[in-house]
Amino acid sequence: MTQYIVDSNDGATETLFIRYQQERGSVQAVAGQMYQAISQSEAAYVGLGALLAEDGELSTLAEYHTALQAPVVDAVDLLRASMEGVLSFMRQMQAAMPEGVQLFPNVPRGE
Repeated sequence: MTQYIVDSNDGATETLFIRYQQERGSVQAVAGQMYQAISQSEAAYVGLGALLAEDGELSTLAEYHTALQAPVVDAVDLLRASMEGVLSFMRQMQAAMPEGVQLFPNVPRGE
């Protein structure tokens, strides 16, 4: 990885670099939040499935849920697969970073 050194005697360059770090930090923070939101969404969906299962607390509403979801079931499946793809890709990106470098907050190194 290329190392860029900012001369602390150059106030204009240092100011730009600080701004860059702030802007990049904002992007990374939002990406980390997105990872968490997708993870939580999938966990909630799995939890709903457990509640609607034959022995679940909401099993009496399983048929209702199936009918409600019927028009969009393919889209929901595609969305869930796409979201898992995003999570996987973010873990791969994190794994590609040098040890100790956190590209996205709260994203584990993986795959």
